[in-house]
Amino acid sequence: MIYKVIDRETISSLVAAVGFTASKLPPTKNVTYAIVQAIGGDVRFNIDGTTPTASLGLRLTEDSTIEVWGGTALANFLAINDGGTAKLEVVYMGGE
Repeated sequence: MIYKVIDRETISSLVAAVGFTASKLPPTKNVTYAIVQAIGGDVRFNIDGTTPTASLGLRLTEDSTIEVWGGTALANFLAINDGGTAKLEVVYMGGE
């Protein structure tokens, strides 16, 4: 399968836990996975719908990248600042 960029966004307000923009996800868009990079600081995230806090969740360090695969994980993704002023750069990928 060949994957291509379907959409992208910058999530800049991570003071409270926030997820991906719903209109960018399935079934509205043919997105299979998202590439996510933390910019300007560390973040905490979860993909099971649990709300992350400054002490709960997986840590994505500044300038690190993760991939979030599948409709359920994409819909359940939540992230929050880990004490800084981070933002997320997100690229949504889908198959042809």
